[in-house]
Amino acid sequence: MMSTIRVRIFYPADPVGIVPGGIDTFIRGIVKWAPEDIEFSLVGMTTDPVARPVGRWTRCSFGRREFDFFPAVWVANAGDRSYVPLSLRYTAAVALAPRAVYQDFDIVELHRIEPGLLFGDSRPKNAFFHTDYSVIHRATKTDFRWKYLPRIYDLMERKIVRGLSSAWCVSKQFTAVLETRYPASSTMIRYIPTWVDTEVFSPLRDDLRAEQRRRLATTLNIDAAASWIIFVGRLDITKNPELLLSAFGRLVSRGRHIVLLFIGDGVLRAGLEKRVVKEGLSAHVRFLGLRGPAEIATILASADLFALSSTYEGMPMAVLEALGAGLPVATTDVGEVRKVVCPKVNGAISADQSVEGFSMCLEDVLDNLNHYGGAPAIQAIQPFRPAEVLEPVYQNYRKLSSSFRTQKR
Repeated sequence: MMSTIRVRIFYPADPVGIVPGGIDTFIRGIVKWAPEDIEFSLVGMTTDPVARPVGRWTRCSFGRREFDFFPAVWVANAGDRSYVPLSLRYTAAVALAPRAVYQDFDIVELHRIEPGLLFGDSRPKNAFFHTDYSVIHRATKTDFRWKYLPRIYDLMERKIVRGLSSAWCVSKQFTAVLETRYPASSTMIRYIPTWVDTEVFSPLRDDLRAEQRRRLATTLNIDAAASWIIFVGRLDITKNPELLLSAFGRLVSRGRHIVLLFIGDGVLRAGLEKRVVKEGLSAHVRFLGLRGPAEIATILASADLFALSSTYEGMPMAVLEALGAGLPVATTDVGEVRKVVCPKVNGAISADQSVEGFSMCLEDVLDNLNHYGGAPAIQAIQPFRPAEVLEPVYQNYRKLSSSFRTQKR
């Protein structure tokens, strides 16, 4: 009989709350699609301290899989940015958490490196790198607070990486960066793409799409006959929604019959809302706030075009989800988007991150909605189904657990 492998994830996520961000989606997928011999628990944050109280274990579920959840901190609004970075608040709270948080599991899993400072024991440590953190040395358009203390971050990263048993990156470029930076650890650093949950993100039947579109048009007071452009993600500097709004405004001024829907929240929302009013775009732009995965899937399937205007990415799950819903994509040339977005087939990739460049990218897709959407979009995500993508991760858990138990004998 195969023994159960117990993995404990340390990351400030609220897995059953409505939280913007691909990492939360990534964690949900790992848990949801795991084989029966792998058991997860999560030490995270809560956005609902009544349903999921701070400092208390709660039993939660994703579909058919249940897991234990321990919120270390409370975050009232997951889209806001506090004075003290959440990663540091969370790490401090975990450091002060009851002993039970550190017991009864086999593998430590990290999705940010800061909590790794708390684990100096011999248990295997697995980490996922979702962002190319080398941007802290070269980028100004980032919300990553360590850009103000890059040398301290580098020292912390070096200490954590040297103690890892395995590491995964969702960007091939950053995988190569880590392998070069830590040659002694290069054999345990691997690339992994993200994936799309096609049980959630899939096209609607034509009649259902038309009905849902009519309902949304009425609810949001927008024109069902317009072309709907949709953005899903954090409204922060990295996602660069200001570029999208500027390009959109340029197309409106040229007479395009279009609507822009922002799903998500973040520090830039108030400024974007003011711009919409000031630039006379109130009839064309709607801010829908945070929405759950099922609702996002329905809105995606009712829209016409997905837009990604980020300054950098790994392999954005939002793009895969949009393609899975049958939407063509207009995107900046970031991360791994070229793995799934093929110009003149299922979308367009902006030549640069200028307003004119991105508006041309949007126009290309708007002019070819019937050609780029539907089957070409859906076909692109076929290699990125969770069961297949995540199988090496689950095999790695088994390998780490087996090695650890052998050492303990």
